[in-house]
Amino acid sequence: MAGSGSAAHDLRVVSRTEANTLLAAALRTVGAGLDAQQATFGPPALLTEADGERFTSALAILRDGVALARSVSPGLIDDLIGHITLVGVLDPQLAGRLVSASPRAYPGLVLLKAPRSSMEVAEALVHEGAHQKFFDLAITHDLLTADSDQCPPFHPPWAPAQRRWPLEQTLAACHAYACLARFGDEAGITAGSRALSPQSLLPVAGERSKVLGHWLLNQGDHLGTDAHLLLDGLIGRRPSTSRIATSCSGAIAADYVIDASLELRRYGSPDRVLVGRPSQPPQLYWVSDDAATVLELLAHESIDDVARTFARRWRIPQFDAADRLSGLLSDLYITGLLKIRGTAGGGP
Repeated sequence: MAGSGSAAHDLRVVSRTEANTLLAAALRTVGAGLDAQQATFGPPALLTEADGERFTSALAILRDGVALARSVSPGLIDDLIGHITLVGVLDPQLAGRLVSASPRAYPGLVLLKAPRSSMEVAEALVHEGAHQKFFDLAITHDLLTADSDQCPPFHPPWAPAQRRWPLEQTLAACHAYACLARFGDEAGITAGSRALSPQSLLPVAGERSKVLGHWLLNQGDHLGTDAHLLLDGLIGRRPSTSRIATSCSGAIAADYVIDASLELRRYGSPDRVLVGRPSQPPQLYWVSDDAATVLELLAHESIDDVARTFARRWRIPQFDAADRLSGLLSDLYITGLLKIRGTAGGGP
């Protein structure tokens, strides 16, 4: 779908004339979302080589936008752009108010309305690159818990009154807005040094990420271990876990037990271990090597013995090891890989 001359600084861009047929399902998916939100009709369409100057002009702006993004925030862009496999440029006459989209059923595909400026491209790459990275994180990391569906939805105050976001969408939005806020700061948006389109989210990204983050901090019982770490990186705080706090006076003092049916596999990564629980469907978790060692030791050792082992492993006093170990135990409990003796189920 991408011709030899349609690369834009490491991005592959849809260019061949048959692309609208090959990507028809993805375009229909995006079009269905537009119908629901904007009452537009018919799916959007891609610009290709058959559109001549319209396509080549859009491709030139896309290239300039990638270069601008890298000049403003090279670390952020290089981190996000690796999650984008293919970019499709949408015909603006058929895109309605859509600026960009990442249809989740088509990993790595980003659709972008033919841009009018390099800054529009840069912002869209940050926005959609953040979504694509989040989709990859959701597949490979522990972002949600077994009862995440029970979490009440979130109403974004800037959206229509009837709009509600489920937990995962809210977490994805927080991640995207935090990335946009960082890019905006590094681009000097707050100082007014850049011309922006009326649809730009850069001026509001910082405030919205704070609103979303504040709500997510109160949903700790529904968020997985890696989501806690993600929020710590995005907003500098980890969510509270009220159920653990009310279950025991301290994690190390609780009588944790492990599900004996767990199976652990190490595949060469120094700090990632795959944990599986036989079930229908099977449940798979990625955990750190330390967390995996805790699970292995708890199968036949007491908490005190585990703390002594980790004191030697970390080369710190046992008291400090117990304090540090409490965080690992808490995370494993949230995930559902540990439970407290005498309680039902494998997690909160």
